[in-house]
Amino acid sequence: MIDFTELPQDGIRFEQFVRELLVRSGFEVHWTGVGPDGGRDLIFVERSSGSLAPFQRKWLVSCKHFATSGRSVGLDDVADFSGACDAVGASGFLLACSTQPSSAVVRRFEETEDRGKLVIRFWDGVELERRLSAPQTFALTHLFFPESSKATPWQVYATKSPSLWAANYKDYFLYLSSRTAHAFPSLRDVEEIVRRLEGVKLPEGTDWDHHYLRPRAVYFDNKHEHFTVFADYLFPDKREASALGPEQLNEVLRDGEGLYSDGSAEWYQTRWDVRYVPTNQSSDHFHLDHKSYYVPYLNRFQVGIARDDFIGDMTWFPAPR
Repeated sequence: MIDFTELPQDGIRFEQFVRELLVRSGFEVHWTGVGPDGGRDLIFVERSSGSLAPFQRKWLVSCKHFATSGRSVGLDDVADFSGACDAVGASGFLLACSTQPSSAVVRRFEETEDRGKLVIRFWDGVELERRLSAPQTFALTHLFFPESSKATPWQVYATKSPSLWAANYKDYFLYLSSRTAHAFPSLRDVEEIVRRLEGVKLPEGTDWDHHYLRPRAVYFDNKHEHFTVFADYLFPDKREASALGPEQLNEVLRDGEGLYSDGSAEWYQTRWDVRYVPTNQSSDHFHLDHKSYYVPYLNRFQVGIARDDFIGDMTWFPAPR
């Protein structure tokens, strides 16, 4: 269960959360200017192919964060929503709130919509939490509600294949697969794999020049009890020299060694397929978990075949590709 009081009372972080929720749901989102109450509103565009022809609708979003007091959103809080929509040319109005709208607000919305002037919807705290359960939005729980996320760090989804699963863990999206078992690898072991990746100290970056080491898939050969891990090292485009080399990564990852050791024995041999990916992080196309990092390699993820070389086999710094 999400505790919205984790977000500061000033509402700024709540606005950012709603924006990210819309972006990850596939909408084109923009901020409006600061309103008379000191808050900002969001505008997003909903596009649909339609059965006969494509169409789109512009929505104005008003964010109200009253979780600390627990009070409902009242009429005074949305006094001129119709005029605000007219001002930006929006034909839809969405109220996003961390509590709930009052019954008077709901009646006003219904009356306005019945007149055919606007399409109106509201996302209360319950609806916002429900929308966080989708694969593309689950990571936001970890990013915005770290304490709440501790209760449900994992979400695993079936795919069309009986031996491939999609999963969210913290703010990561990854695939899980096994050789013959009709069950995904032990989540405890996958957590250890992620801890190993997080243990690599990456170079510091600026706003658009970060370094990221992102898990993409974990394959478990349950017959021979060894893992293949697929990860991407995202680094700033044209900054190849600043990226860690394979030898530096392997100091932590220890390719070909056991995932666990008691000092005298090792078990669960683990191979690490780390792909170097130069990125333009100021581009609208950039996303840490863009589908292009997954779709071309799904067949390899499912059977544990490396995309290129395992990190321990790299003897040179790979050229960007």
